[in-house]
Amino acid sequence: MELFDLKNWLKELQTKIQEEFDGDLLFMGYQGSYRRNEAEASSDIDIVVILNSLTLEDLKKYKQIVQSMPYKEKCCGFICGKDDISNWSKSDIFQFYYETENLFGNIKDIITPPTAADIKITIKTGVETLYHMACHSFLYDKNPQESLIHLYKMPFFILQAKYFLILNKYIPTKKELLNYVKDKDRIILETCITRKHIQNSDNRRIEELYELLILWCSKNM
Repeated sequence: MELFDLKNWLKELQTKIQEEFDGDLLFMGYQGSYRRNEAEASSDIDIVVILNSLTLEDLKKYKQIVQSMPYKEKCCGFICGKDDISNWSKSDIFQFYYETENLFGNIKDIITPPTAADIKITIKTGVETLYHMACHSFLYDKNPQESLIHLYKMPFFILQAKYFLILNKYIPTKKELLNYVKDKDRIILETCITRKHIQNSDNRRIEELYELLILWCSKNM
């Protein structure tokens, strides 16, 4: 349950950012678990800010704004200049483009959507990275339960991209996506949703979860 009023918190932050950056501010929005209504008490608030251009002085000003906010420890996210995000790899902005909620300006006026080819790269890069992380974690991590909780957070974003290509629509939440996924995808997503239970898993279950994740990544490369 939220410990503060998100709407008013965002309004206060937006007012401070607009006053500080004035005409240099092109866009402000938010994304992540708060955008999906999946936030927990420990969740960050993922803020997106795009300026005409970004300098170190701008970062200093933005840092001061963040430090002035209540619940400043929850503030997270992304800030950049217009040209920087325009030149960003399209395969890396799938969630950025479709998930970000506009607060000031419109993200779609600043960047173009990724193509199907871009999204295929999004999926491939995601599963390759997750495959490597899972193998590394199995071999070296001292706390596999905590590692798996983190690792099983990532398949949701890969599945969002995968089923966007299948359904031709963006599915914003885990609960809604569960209505469409099948077979091993469904098992993976169900594990993602209930991943906090991994904390109580024994060694046999831990090995099963690593194997499930690694084989799923391999199949989706």
